[in-house]
Amino acid sequence: MRVNDLEHMRPELLQVEARDAATETVITLDGELDMSSTKWFGAFLGAVLEKHPTRIAIDARRLTYMDSSGLRSFLVARASALEAGVGFRIDNPPPQLRRLVERMGLRPLLLDS
Repeated sequence: MRVNDLEHMRPELLQVEARDAATETVITLDGELDMSSTKWFGAFLGAVLEKHPTRIAIDARRLTYMDSSGLRSFLVARASALEAGVGFRIDNPPPQLRRLVERMGLRPLLLDS
């Protein structure tokens, strides 16, 4: 499935785009990653993984809200990437995401990868 094939699934409150940089694919999130958008985010990530990038970096600087299903989707995304032999990390986490990840003890998995 290509990223463009997912347009019909796009949630209202989350914009996601992917761009290929020199050594990785950067996925930028803008808006809310919650129960209403995690399925779409997972499908988007799957389409990116089909292109076999070396590494995926999630640019989360414009993420305005995330609930527990959003955190779970990051863990699932990381597991999918690692299973495909692709590096995964979250860059530029907003303060609320950084606090949540650190409180849950997930910093080594999501922020320091």
